[in-house]
Amino acid sequence: MLRQKYSIIFFLTLAACCLTLCLPAHAASLSARIKDIGHILEARDNQLMGFGLVVGLYNTGDKTATGFTQQALTNLLSRMGVVPQSVNFKSRNVAAVMVTATLPPFIKSGQKIDVNVASMGDATSLQGGTLLITPLHGVDDKIYAVAQGSLIVGVEPSSPIVPYIKQRQTNAGRIPGGALVEKEVPVNLGDKGVLTIVLNEPDFTTANRAVDSIRRSGLDAVAKDAGTISIPLAGEEDLISLIAKVENLTVIPEVVAKIVVNERTGTIVIGENVRIAPVAVSYAGIDVLIDDINLYSEGNATDVSMDENSYRALSTAKIKRPQAKLRAIPAGASLSSLVKALNRIGASPKDLVAILQAMKRVGAIKAGIEVI
Repeated sequence: MLRQKYSIIFFLTLAACCLTLCLPAHAASLSARIKDIGHILEARDNQLMGFGLVVGLYNTGDKTATGFTQQALTNLLSRMGVVPQSVNFKSRNVAAVMVTATLPPFIKSGQKIDVNVASMGDATSLQGGTLLITPLHGVDDKIYAVAQGSLIVGVEPSSPIVPYIKQRQTNAGRIPGGALVEKEVPVNLGDKGVLTIVLNEPDFTTANRAVDSIRRSGLDAVAKDAGTISIPLAGEEDLISLIAKVENLTVIPEVVAKIVVNERTGTIVIGENVRIAPVAVSYAGIDVLIDDINLYSEGNATDVSMDENSYRALSTAKIKRPQAKLRAIPAGASLSSLVKALNRIGASPKDLVAILQAMKRVGAIKAGIEVI
């Protein structure tokens, strides 16, 4: 009896392993939670913006010609009871800036959010500056947060300035936790009896798979379009538990066949579903090498009366033209086959951009090419 029991357990274990091996290899790796590919329609971010002043700069602020900086500082001093004798101040330790922030949903009064600060005038650097109290307004012109604090700029004060080398931008910075929320944005979930989920990347296949996953969990759902899914609500349901349940359901998002190239940096990103047809590619280039120019004189170098025609210039140039090769790229059904075929050509990443565009033009690549 015991031996029979162990035999049954071994058989069930072996069957489970076989079923696991039979599953598609990409099923688990590509699956994502609904909360990672979408969000609740009512729970959205809100943008905030404000005008402020940064002080404490080391002679790198706005110049005296920047009128709005002088006017803002004059108004600030007047509100503090200090009436300036002249608006034409000579200090370059102040800079006018724009402050932006994102107000997340469900954040309460008293919590802190990060802010970004960018110069508006001709200030050369905001390194070491401090942002004064700056109200942050929404699109309805109401104040939702107040920002203040020391800026963090991407360049260290002790880093050397190397000539002819582009330095990192120093007229913009950020303040982590630099804004204090004064007013929250109310979020009304399910007031209309329907919970709406919006996909971050609308796709009919992904929306259909998400609806199937929600229905398998015992809930009713319907896809309104490629990016909107509606879930009817009952009056007695716990809304928070329902949302948590739906967000943690897994879906296999549909991946669009696309190739993204950056011609400036030579970066190429190829999607998984890219397909290629048989095509022949010829790649060759010409390298021209020119040595330094040497000047010599035909006469006496010490003769000051010698004109410019007495000098001759010598230079050497070499032209290297590799033999053109016509290589056949076979049909491929995977990303690895396309990458291996392009690597066999021996072209640089920037040359591959032109090759990919030519392959797309003849119809050899079954994917979209996006140039950024």
